[in-house]
Amino acid sequence: MSSLWPHLRAVFVSLHIAAIVAMAIPSPSGGMQRSAWKDPTVQDEIHAWSSRLTWLGFSADPVEFEDQLWDFATAYMDARNKIIRPAFAYARWCGTWQPWQMFVAPHRYPSRLHVDVLIDETWQPIYIARSSNHDWQRPLLDHERVRSMLFRYAWRHHRRNHRKFCKWLAVSAAEDFPDATQIRMRWHQTQTPTPEEVRSGSISEGSFSTPIVFDLKVFR
Repeated sequence: MSSLWPHLRAVFVSLHIAAIVAMAIPSPSGGMQRSAWKDPTVQDEIHAWSSRLTWLGFSADPVEFEDQLWDFATAYMDARNKIIRPAFAYARWCGTWQPWQMFVAPHRYPSRLHVDVLIDETWQPIYIARSSNHDWQRPLLDHERVRSMLFRYAWRHHRRNHRKFCKWLAVSAAEDFPDATQIRMRWHQTQTPTPEEVRSGSISEGSFSTPIVFDLKVFR
């Protein structure tokens, strides 16, 4: 065994390195949903790369480029999944699976959560992300773990989980605001201003998404 162990150790270390390399193969992961590609941030990236390819002399219509990119990404993910399948089982068995990824591009259209309650037929804000004046449940909603979760909920393909979270918030609001009859949760989305827009003061006001509204009497 003393003479065999160095060879076994070398094989194990080699397989371990191979598993790490395989698991590190880049992947869009949760971005492989076509609805997510309709987000303004993604569309900006597609148009930007389409313009760059056109400038280099390639024919790159944004719509055709998106379709081609989707076909490539689908084939790429199929191949990647086959490659990492053994490594995935190894990582799960060791408890070293890392589900999150680093940022791939700046989010040009960030969303901010707004929560309002209806009191005497008037909508009153109780929470606005990063606001010092409307800070209901702020220790929870501004927690770094919850902020990561809310970032996902602002994307269209995560709206089902977002609705569940809003329903959970409605239960708390029903107790904290006994005079309120409804609760409304919506996202305010605006484009990140350019330096020129900041200097000139011409910053976009943005727009609100379709609100999710619950009747608070149901939760009392």
